[in-house]
Amino acid sequence: MVIIYGVYRWKPKRGAFRNDYCLRCNAPRRAVQIRTFRVGHIFWIPLIPAGFWKDWSCTVCGRDPHKIGKTRRGFRWVGLFILLLFTALFWVMPFDLEIGTMTWIIRVAAPVGAVLTLTHLLRTSPEPSLASRLAMIPPASDTACPFCGTQLLILASQCSCPTCGVVRI
Repeated sequence: MVIIYGVYRWKPKRGAFRNDYCLRCNAPRRAVQIRTFRVGHIFWIPLIPAGFWKDWSCTVCGRDPHKIGKTRRGFRWVGLFILLLFTALFWVMPFDLEIGTMTWIIRVAAPVGAVLTLTHLLRTSPEPSLASRLAMIPPASDTACPFCGTQLLILASQCSCPTCGVVRI
């Protein structure tokens, strides 16, 4: 039996904006905080209210700016270790006529994959951390709301838009 489940995100509303670094775009971008009311559903019937959630999204790609879009360097080293382990196991394993073709394919492909992975790891340098990238980005200094164009009001240390309620962070 297949159970269809998921989350509904109702009433999206912009709450804030800031200058940010998007790891997916690999560039400095504007990020927007969107508040939604989430409800869990089963077979398209809303059942479990999860409350209000705030998520940041990049204005260019629309995804979370701090989520990495590619394989992390540590996982690549683990992949290299697994390929070396397969290489050793399949070369030590005795030859069997029933699965002989597959054994030889893995005996050849695993070391080739390990060599290619190792050369990739040695040629690419580790990427700078998100904290060092964020340190280079100046805070948002807009005087007008980027969404409606209204002049931002300065209250204490926070700027907000009187029309749409967006806060500059």
